[in-house]
Amino acid sequence: MNGKVHLWSALLLLGCVTALLAEDQLPPPPVDTNTSPYHLALLAYKGGRYDDALKAINEAEKAAPDDLSTKILKARILTEEHDFAAGEGLLQKLIASHDGGYDAQIALGDLYLRQHNFPGAVKIYDLCVAQKPNNPDLFLNLIYALIGTGDYVTAGKYFSQLKPFDPDYPCYYFAKAALAQSSGNASEIDEDLETVRTIYGITTANRYLRTYLQVFVADVKSFTPASRAEPPSTNAPTTAPEKNP
Repeated sequence: MNGKVHLWSALLLLGCVTALLAEDQLPPPPVDTNTSPYHLALLAYKGGRYDDALKAINEAEKAAPDDLSTKILKARILTEEHDFAAGEGLLQKLIASHDGGYDAQIALGDLYLRQHNFPGAVKIYDLCVAQKPNNPDLFLNLIYALIGTGDYVTAGKYFSQLKPFDPDYPCYYFAKAALAQSSGNASEIDEDLETVRTIYGITTANRYLRTYLQVFVADVKSFTPASRAEPPSTNAPTTAPEKNP
């Protein structure tokens, strides 16, 4: 019996030694990237500090000139800086080289939406839907663009595919508000947006509201998720967004 105990003890000790040796051979932990130029650019972009984001992403591009994520983030920052030509040129180059794929296409669609080039946005978003047909955020921006072109029928079809009380996406309520606003039923809008604030919280509500305001109300470059605790009322305008010539 004692021999068996000693044998198991020896095996246990051998297992511990083997584990320690293996641990010594593990690769070092990943370098903390919280202060990398890309990370700083992303933080500034998410916080609405686009000038700082552009400076940081330029530094990130110097360090990794061929990095796809860096190029796409730079295009999104340029969009928010209203440098639409530079952002579009960068994304078109990525798409033409087949390097950008879906991410570059969706960024280009968002640029066109931001620019009020609604036909261009619809064209790009249609390509994206063919690749990812169940993305609520994509549906919402496509609905915005379709409303911008006056195609309310197709916008309504995509709206029917969105779900109320979705645990992750408030897209149903913003699409409903957009359709109400474009049809002149502005009295329903604040109720829908209050529902979003109640279910999803102010931070999420403000993040989606920013795009909504850019499309349907005015240029709100200074409106960021951190810039105010309560989003403004959107009952002022009752017409469809102005189209780019």
